[in-house]
Amino acid sequence: SACFIVSIADQLMGKHSISEQYVTETKLFKGGSGVGTNFSALRGKNESLSSGGFSSGMMSFLQGLDKNAGAIKSGGTTRRAAKMVIADINHPEIEDFIKWKAREEQKVRDLGKLGYDTSMEGEAYQTVGGQNSNNSVRVNGDFMEKVANLDNNPEAQIELVGRVDNRINKKVDVRHLWNLINKSAWECADPGLQFDDRFNEWHTCPAGEDGELWALWNRINASNPCSEYFFLDDTACNLASINVIKFYNPTTGMFDTVGLRHLVNLLQIVLEATIHWGQFPTEHIARKSYMFRPTGLGIANTASLHMMMGHAY
Repeated sequence: SACFIVSIADQLMGKHSISEQYVTETKLFKGGSGVGTNFSALRGKNESLSSGGFSSGMMSFLQGLDKNAGAIKSGGTTRRAAKMVIADINHPEIEDFIKWKAREEQKVRDLGKLGYDTSMEGEAYQTVGGQNSNNSVRVNGDFMEKVANLDNNPEAQIELVGRVDNRINKKVDVRHLWNLINKSAWECADPGLQFDDRFNEWHTCPAGEDGELWALWNRINASNPCSEYFFLDDTACNLASINVIKFYNPTTGMFDTVGLRHLVNLLQIVLEATIHWGQFPTEHIARKSYMFRPTGLGIANTASLHMMMGHAY
């Protein structure tokens, strides 16, 4: 399995905890796999703690996990660490999350002016944070409707909501957040958008493993790093691709649909086998992957095939 979705809970130790996230991600990166997580369960900066103190916030933990991914990447032999980091649009730290990578990459440009090497492996990029993940903002239908209607309601707002402490709640202009997203994406290509309501409307297993329809833990909360796999938390998808050019005969101009159908059937058996004999980093990922058996079979080289078929005719 190369594509994992992992949940995280708002606790330092224990099952699904922040400390366990370090271990799980390390195992996955070491094996050349990628992981996606929605970190919105983590309380925002200055939310109260049971110990009587105040939380350092979601962003502080994202920065630590980013450094961990960079460290594993440096020692890896298969590929760079692949990581998707997601935050809900109403998280208390969403503004800092949106600006995170753009702000860090501005530091790279500033260091370049001072003579530092700004290549991807250079000292400038090694100095800054936020470079080891794809970042996405999880938006809902209410927010997008307000965006679409800004001409009629330019003062539209949403409320940023503390995870456990409503003292930090605050109203923010929708236009302000939308402009932040677009400006940051223009500067550094992040964050992307994930459409929460639409993904869950198309949910293929909304009852999850417990049979309770639309329970919070049965929602689609995240994707893998490349975002072709949207499914339940703590699952893995086994992926394969077919090179469709191999089924096209440029001499006759014919496409071997019988051969393609045979390969699809064969590969699905292979994908099933990889689940049955697969090894997974945690017990809950193994259980859910074995239970739901998510697999993905894609096609590659369709653009090349289209060009070849076009030239043939």
